Amino acid sequence: MIGEAELRARVDAAIAAGPALRARPREQVAERVAAAWALIADPERAPGRAARERLPETTGLSLPMIAWALQATFERADRQAHLEAARRMAPPDGAARAPARFSALVLAGNVFTACVQPCSMALLAGSPLIIKASSKDDVLPSLFVAALAQVDVELAEACEVVTFPGGTPTLESALMSRADVVSVYGSDATLTAVRRRLAPTASLVAHGHGLGAGFVSRDALENEDAARAAATAFALDVAAYDQRGCMSPHVIWVERGGGVDGADWASMLAAQLDRLAADLPRGPLPREVGAAQIQWRGVAAARGELIEGDGWSVSYEGEAALRVSPGWRNVMVLDVDGPAALGAALAPLGVHLKTLGVAGDAARRREVAAALPAGLAPRVTAAGQMQRPALLSLADGRPPWEGLFRLTALE
Repeated sequence: MIGEAELRARVDAAIAAGPALRARPREQVAERVAAAWALIADPERAPGRAARERLPETTGLSLPMIAWALQATFERADRQAHLEAARRMAPPDGAARAPARFSALVLAGNVFTACVQPCSMALLAGSPLIIKASSKDDVLPSLFVAALAQVDVELAEACEVVTFPGGTPTLESALMSRADVVSVYGSDATLTAVRRRLAPTASLVAHGHGLGAGFVSRDALENEDAARAAATAFALDVAAYDQRGCMSPHVIWVERGGGVDGADWASMLAAQLDRLAADLPRGPLPREVGAAQIQWRGVAAARGELIEGDGWSVSYEGEAALRVSPGWRNVMVLDVDGPAALGAALAPLGVHLKTLGVAGDAARRREVAAALPAGLAPRVTAAGQMQRPALLSLADGRPPWEGLFRLTALE
């Protein structure tokens, strides 16, 4: 574990790398950062091979799932996406912009690709970065820094990775007390603890505990082929990352009035999860999750119809109240009358609803988004895309570069 003196020295070094980083043309930074990620995306290159060799052990995901996640992430975080991000970071008219002198990023361990967007955004903004990775998994951020050093040694000096157990006050203070902005992925308790350690002038960009949900519109249920396509798309959303991320759907509402009802659609979803169990097998189930899974499935069997397979289950419970599943490919299917009723059902999730997948066309997605109650700001996307956010996707309803700039009005 890193010591306090060494951590403070690394913070000093990162801050010292700031002027050189900010002197670079932003487009050049975008090119180099995208090139570093591309080395990891490529299974034929050494960083790409290392990712596929090491991540199954540190994440608990199967190798096919790792390979899918890398492809799904980096196909939307390529050179063009980074250049577009650099372009959009221009300050609004009538304002001057100052990048954060130094930023810290605290990662959780549930989704290994969560580091991609914040790492890219910090460097594009001109803010040197120290990443506190999960003590169980620092593979991807460490590979990124190493790959960046292959592409551009000077640029890599503006990005460091450290690990230490959460709840270590001296180390957390050493990392965060000098940061202008701290982005945190973690539980609500983690966010509260971090907030206490920040300087009064620092910004906290909080990404707390969250989950996803789904909606199958009756337009996507007009016949069996359409309904099966929706089930195929949502099955991938459930299986991705073994349903451990904040974008993973725990419940899918099926709109009444289509050609296929909720019970039959649940069976279609089960069939697709069974197919994915072979193509993208689930990782080993932790013992503590196993107990929660048994309890959740037991209630499901008592309240409705439970369909189980190898490493997955679907619970169809009609109009029952939402129950959050333990993840690991256990999902609930419920009936709903339409977008207005869906909004009411989602309201209790509040800011914890991160992503809402919709099976239906763009017009239905807009209708569903318009029906969401105040206080909810999920990313609304097509079914099958819930786990594939673009590099420029809003993060918790905020721009992905939130906190990385201070804007000064010029009048």
